[in-house]
Amino acid sequence: MSLDPVIQFVDVSKSFGNQRALDRVSLTVPPGVVFGLLGENGAGKTTAIRILLGLTEQDSGTATALGFDSIRDGVAIRRRVGYVSERPMLYEWMTVDEIGWFAAGYYAAEYHAQYRELANRFELPPDRRIRQLSKGMRSKVALSLALAHQPELLVLDEPTSGLDAVVRREFLESMVDLTADGRTVLLSSHQI
Repeated sequence: MSLDPVIQFVDVSKSFGNQRALDRVSLTVPPGVVFGLLGENGAGKTTAIRILLGLTEQDSGTATALGFDSIRDGVAIRRRVGYVSERPMLYEWMTVDEIGWFAAGYYAAEYHAQYRELANRFELPPDRRIRQLSKGMRSKVALSLALAHQPELLVLDEPTSGLDAVVRREFLESMVDLTADGRTVLLSSHQI
């Protein structure tokens, strides 16, 4: 396993009009850890994630993920990262299994089998429609979709927001298991 940083920000700044979202942020995340990005709502956590993934360009500084520059190589980064947003957009009319089959069209042949294995581990009912699932179960579907291609880096933006304490703890404990495989998890939250 490489010891090069998985994520690196050097003096990253970003403003939206007169509002400063990030002000010379620097951080380095080594491989194989769960890294918490903590801050109150509006602190710039999602902006930092969007810059990291190449979805928003910073005003100054540099950001890299997995050795790729976030401005030049956003597509390459997104191919190698699993991402779960605060409010994942899932096709609610699909079943748990159908959404995995649909997503498999964008990845290698083993994706759907890996997705099914993850869904089974999270005890997701394969024939139940997404709209019939609890918020916690929907989060597990989103996590299964993000993990099925076995990304080196998993980015979670407020993944436990609105979940009850038991489900939140179970979800966070599963993140520690990922680092045992040498993967890195970036977890953004306003909750400690």
